Amino acid sequence: MTIDLEGFFRTKIDSMLIPLSWVDEIRKAIGIEGAHQVWGDKPAWYLWISGAPGVYDIELVETDTSKQEGIELLQGAFSLRCYPFTHSPTFKTLSFEEQCLLESKFFDQTNTPVFEYREEIPQNLFTVGIIECGFDSDEGIAYFTFESLDNSRISFQKEMILNYPLINKSKRFRKGEADRQVRGTEVGYVFFDKLLCIFSFSRKKMPKRVLNLRSSGFEYVYDQSNALACVDSEEIKVNTISVLYDITDEGTAYNQIEQLGNQFKAKKEDIIYDQTFSSGDFRFERDEFRNMMPLNNKWWSLAQA
Repeated sequence: MTIDLEGFFRTKIDSMLIPLSWVDEIRKAIGIEGAHQVWGDKPAWYLWISGAPGVYDIELVETDTSKQEGIELLQGAFSLRCYPFTHSPTFKTLSFEEQCLLESKFFDQTNTPVFEYREEIPQNLFTVGIIECGFDSDEGIAYFTFESLDNSRISFQKEMILNYPLINKSKRFRKGEADRQVRGTEVGYVFFDKLLCIFSFSRKKMPKRVLNLRSSGFEYVYDQSNALACVDSEEIKVNTISVLYDITDEGTAYNQIEQLGNQFKAKKEDIIYDQTFSSGDFRFERDEFRNMMPLNNKWWSLAQA
């Protein structure tokens, strides 16, 4: 039987968000000020989060099915964008084009794109990371992965002028200047944390395994030929966190979680953190992990709310 994966993930996210409209106390405990589905060709949602640097936009960009170690997975990849408030320090780290767009007719008083202009904004702008989620076909396990650059940077190897037809502006950049230096991991993790709080509450399940992985990153550089190139960087890192859940009624998916987590681990260079929570308890074994992509006790406590 063919599965409508786009419809599957639209329903999954909606089913997570709907309970928030019923229980004000939980919404406040998580820190969600509002959530709104975006009407369009692809499933997408806006979220307003208390204390966040801006409004978040999550959009389904790719779906797939795969079979790994006997586990059939339904997978969805979402682009994660953040539209920073102009008073936020994050606003100054955006590219010239992104800053101009936020202060133009393309955005309204909610700090989100005007509906008529949303599709005109290039997909690569405002992006802070990618979120992937997956469910096995038997509803035995679920996982959420957030991947981002600690510094999403665009720089120039020589002086040049860039033209921006969308905003009818141009700007001269000096050699060595950076046009964009967004701390993607820091900004995007605010959203990912809340997403897990929402899932734990809606499914009444606790994380069973958490992995924090790291590998060498990259930056975008306008080179001597004026072309934008992707260049490897030892200075910039790709940070990844994967959180796996056993969503069976009996809690019997330990082997599947072990296998899937090990597959995630094999794809990255450095293992920063890998912990299994066999009894569903929340604890740290390494204090240094707290300051990187910190676990949130609410991922556990909200499952019992």
